[in-house]
Amino acid sequence: MDPREPNRPAAGSRDRIVDVAVWCLVIAVLFALGVGANRWFAARFGNEDPTRTEEWVEPLPREAPGGPSQPSVGPNGEVVQSPVWTRQPVPEYPRPAMRRGIESGSVMLRCKALASGALEACVVLSEQPAGAGFAEAALHGVRSARIQPRSVDGFETDSTIQFTVRFRVEP
Repeated sequence: MDPREPNRPAAGSRDRIVDVAVWCLVIAVLFALGVGANRWFAARFGNEDPTRTEEWVEPLPREAPGGPSQPSVGPNGEVVQSPVWTRQPVPEYPRPAMRRGIESGSVMLRCKALASGALEACVVLSEQPAGAGFAEAALHGVRSARIQPRSVDGFETDSTIQFTVRFRVEP
């Protein structure tokens, strides 16, 4: 070794440091891809975790009987406020039902209620009477509906709500 050269670590030591850094980077990228893929699959195909259950909530009317809704306490002690309609669905009475002389109908829907107050991914669970256009009218009418979202410990959260849209011919 030349005394004029500064002391350097052996080449093998430097290679090991690079190897460890590269492996850490590979693990971090794989973890990020796994989390992203999990979120993508969950958003695309819904909740596939059999241990997790969804709570279906019937939104309260804007002016609930007895005043505003009272918060409840969740299983872990959290304060849960149910969603409340700020603008209920107001669908038009379907023309096929009018032509057939049907005076009333109802549609049960399940929707994802976003923390923003909008509803999306609505699914028709039932339509009475079937085939009279009530389902289409309810889905169209729910586009303008808004809710004050469910909140947990003061934080607004997405939730799944289930509700019935009722139709009646005004005399």
